[in-house]
Amino acid sequence: MMTKTSKAPENDMVRVTHHVDRVNLYDFGYEQSGTVKGDPDMYIAYLDRIVNGDLVDTKYHGFSDEERVERVKQVKELEKELEEAEKTNEQFDQDIKKKEGEIDEYRQEMLNIREIRAKDNEKLKAESFSVVKFSINVFLLVMLSVYLFFFYISAAYKALYVDFEGIAESIAEGVGVGSIMPGAYELSEALQFNYLLLLVPFVFYAFGWAFHILLELKSKYKFIFLTLLITVTFMVDFLLALIIHNNTESAKELMGLATIPWSQSSTFYIILFLGFLVYIIWSILFDSLLREWDKRHITGNLKKIIKHLERDIKTLRSRRTDTVVLQNKINDYREDASVVMYGDLKRYIDQFSSGWISYLSPANMKDVKESCLILKKEFEEKNDIKKGIVKVANKRR
Repeated sequence: MMTKTSKAPENDMVRVTHHVDRVNLYDFGYEQSGTVKGDPDMYIAYLDRIVNGDLVDTKYHGFSDEERVERVKQVKELEKELEEAEKTNEQFDQDIKKKEGEIDEYRQEMLNIREIRAKDNEKLKAESFSVVKFSINVFLLVMLSVYLFFFYISAAYKALYVDFEGIAESIAEGVGVGSIMPGAYELSEALQFNYLLLLVPFVFYAFGWAFHILLELKSKYKFIFLTLLITVTFMVDFLLALIIHNNTESAKELMGLATIPWSQSSTFYIILFLGFLVYIIWSILFDSLLREWDKRHITGNLKKIIKHLERDIKTLRSRRTDTVVLQNKINDYREDASVVMYGDLKRYIDQFSSGWISYLSPANMKDVKESCLILKKEFEEKNDIKKGIVKVANKRR
């Protein structure tokens, strides 16, 4: 929209005011060009109006006042959300930094362990997990466990369920007194008497587990407890061997054979030490196996802690809000709130210019026409006017 001021002595002065006009740009350009006789200065003023969104095509579809108010409201809400997100992200960043520091400490601890062991070969052997040693311990422990299982079933059966009369019958039949290690038929026979004999070996396995627990005690009395445990185990084995010996000797006496006291019986000592000494060796191997396994966990536990912290960091990072997205959205909404038009500026300028230049077709307007065409080209280059739909922010805000 244009308003005219009072006429100056030399020429008419036309002032363009800011007001959005929806017009047919070609017709409007032709009309206004005729009004000012194609004045190049006024031509540029109208081009400025088009760029500023004050002069638009009839198909203009910019934001309404209501839509701008809604955008302003949305901007305030998003700014509040952004502020809260930044505070939450800051807390997450602090937690991440703390956990990263803990990871560095644990990694340094692992490095220190490796450096210390590398400088001290004895310490390396004592504290490093050995697959060979562990494998040998497992193999021997399994074999001895099987041995003790059958040994104590046999020993308990011969001591508690086979009396001297049964042994005498075996001697009379020429079978002898039998071996401390049962045959398949003897094991079946033992279990027929009482299947709970299967539990007897586990009593001695429990003694071995207690042996390991006592060795790990920090108490100053642990060696007293160990001595008592070994003494009790020895007494149990001693009594089993003594009962078996007495039953055998009673059977011999019944048959009129010569007998010997337990203190002079090699069989007694064989029975005693096949049980007690093997149990002690089994306990030592069991303790060594567990200690070897613990060595594996010295650095293994540190690695697990580091892995757990890394998972925590990954989770914290995934929970962070992408503030860039929010900020971009805020910027877009702010721009929407100040947008005065959507349209193809290049097309709008061409349409308006076509109408403006059309009025300047007569030969006497040639110089003005050329000036306007030059100004149009310079204006487009200066304002980077390109083809395509754009949104124009209100520069007056």
